[in-house]
Order: sequence, then C-alpha cells, then structure tokens
Amino acid sequence: MNYIKIYLRPFFILLFLVVCFVNQGHSQTTDTVKKKKPGFYVGVSIGPSQTTIKNTGTSTISNLISNSQSAFFGSVEAGYFFSKHLGLSSGIKYISYKSQLTLDKYQKSFTTVDSEKDVFEMRVTGKGITELQTVDLLSIPLCVNLRVPFSKKLGMYFKGGISMAFSMNQKYTSTGTFTYKGFYPAYNDLLENLPAYGFPTDKSVTEAGQLKLKTLGVSPIISAGFDYAIQKKMQIAVGFSFSNTSLVVKEGATSVDTFLLSPDAEHINSFSGGSRKISASSVGIEISFKYSLK
Repeated sequence: MNYIKIYLRPFFILLFLVVCFVNQGHSQTTDTVKKKKPGFYVGVSIGPSQTTIKNTGTSTISNLISNSQSAFFGSVEAGYFFSKHLGLSSGIKYISYKSQLTLDKYQKSFTTVDSEKDVFEMRVTGKGITELQTVDLLSIPLCVNLRVPFSKKLGMYFKGGISMAFSMNQKYTSTGTFTYKGFYPAYNDLLENLPAYGFPTDKSVTEAGQLKLKTLGVSPIISAGFDYAIQKKMQIAVGFSFSNTSLVVKEGATSVDTFLLSPDAEHINSFSGGSRKISASSVGIEISFKYSLK
C-alpha cells in the first residue's frame, strides 16, 4: 500500500492549499460568482492517453526497455457537491494500457532432455526482441472533487482518489531472432545449425498469447483542469488525467527463478513471467461533460 501513499500525498497537500485559497478568496468571488446550490450531477469523460507497462525486477533479463504507446480511456460517473467547492464522486472507468518492450540481446543456458530422453544443455541466444503488451481494465473509483470558481461560468477543478480495478482483457505479441544450440555432455558434442532437430540459427520466432496478470489492490487516480458552463445545468471540462496500477503474475502461472524467455525454437514467453514487479501508468487529456440534477 506504500505506492498509494506516495501518489496521494501530493494530492492532499494540494487539497489543503486549495481549501486555504478558497477561504481567502471567498469574499472576492462573492460579487462576481453566482452561488450554486449543493446537489447531484452525472457526467461522462473520454480522452486519449500515453501509457506504459513496466516489467522489472528479474536477474534473468536485463536492459529491458519499456516504450510508451497511445491508448484511450472513458468513464461515467455520478457525484454530489456538498458546497460549490467540495464534493464526492464515483462511477465506472475503462482504461487501456499499452507498451512495447524491447530487448537487444538475450542469452540463457539450461538443462533439459530431448525426445529420446537424453540430457543436454540448451544454449539460447536472441536479438531484436520486441513485445507489445495490452492490458484493459475496468475500475470503480472513489474521488474527492474540488472546484475553484473564477467567474460565473469558468472554474478550475481538482479530483483525486483511489480506484479498485478488474482485468477485462490482457494479451501480448512477441517476436525476435533466436539461435539454439544443444550441448550433450555424455558425448561431448555440440549440435548447431540443425533446424530439423530443434537447433536452428537466426530463426525468426513470433508468438501471441494471453498475459496471466491480476491487479494488486487499489490504485491512485488524479485529474485536474478547467470547466466552463455552456448551459445553465451543463458543463464541459478539459484537463489532464493520471492513473497508476500495480500488476502481478497470477500464482502458479510461472516462476521468476525458472523463467525461460524462449524454451525452444517454437515459442516465446511474455516478459511478464520473468518480472517481479509490473506497473501500468497512464497520462492523458480528459474531456468531460457534466449535467447538474439540482
């Protein structure tokens, strides 16, 4: 739960500063801003985002690079303002995380057996390895809403809280060029460049499959921007949105200590199976429409 405290601490500091600002500026805005009664509202939000899924924390894979990818998010929410400055909201949010992972070089040796039960050492080297990971989540957020009015129609908003996420879809597509060699200690013989026996050289291997991940508890979400009243009960808002989710490989799916990126010349496993820590983050532009029910 420490990562939640790390992300939410700046928000609550900001919350304190905004409340102070509101109290100091209340007398100045009384004449220019029409007072709004507390009440319920409903809203929808959508926007593009840049997302990254980081896979870290394993000794079997080093120098793995995570490149951000374009994705999107959307939500529906309902909320209640206790005053014109402070309220609470909840709803349902869909968010897609994507990332391209790249690894320039890979090398691994492990003991296995062939079809005739002979023990040998498989020596695998790889280059130009890429993996596109996609994780789609459906979450239920609980947020504190703050609003600072500048005029009758224009204001600034801050929203932050925590979210419980559930996985909807998760997949990966990997590709790379691999060379496989087999050393048989019983015969002191090294087999290589024999594709018919499972020891090809510079073979292009591609595989698509399902990730085996689950979300790890609640995660922080923060957004801020400006809103404008286009009608008496209708507002449009534009701002930024940030979310972060911790992921973990499901129990029994794989073991970091025994992880093999490519166990043979026909398969590539996901980098996620060799990672002790996986996190997904998103930063995007949020466009919202809110309708007041009061």
